[in-house]
Amino acid sequence: MYDATLVPTDGSDAAVAAVNDALEVTASDGTIHALGVLEDIPMYSTSGTPARDESDTAGDRERLSASVDRIVEAAAAAGIESETAIEDGVPAHEIVGYADEAGVDAIVMGKRSARDAAGDLLGSTTERVIQKAQTPVIAVPVGE
Repeated sequence: MYDATLVPTDGSDAAVAAVNDALEVTASDGTIHALGVLEDIPMYSTSGTPARDESDTAGDRERLSASVDRIVEAAAAAGIESETAIEDGVPAHEIVGYADEAGVDAIVMGKRSARDAAGDLLGSTTERVIQKAQTPVIAVPVGE
């Protein structure tokens, strides 16, 4: 059992799949840290300079906040304390940075299947977190 567990979310099915596993490995007197990361992807204007497209940012933040809230509700139903944060940036960097700063004992996150990730030439966020994290990472496949 872990005293402090980080559950990062982007609201995807893969992220949701990890919540129950996180509850199972977190001590009843422990804490679940629910972290949402709003990926900061610069959009380029016709001039070639980066400019963020703000049109969907508010909606994305609301969906992300709702996903974090669902983790908090699941933790509360299991009688486990929770802390929340929503960050902007590169997901793997934000997840690893939060884990280090908060001193969590483990990161529990969803993992897409190889078939689902086949078109992802740059690799998955979960893979990057596994490579960079100093704490154990539990990768939960979707549907497990």
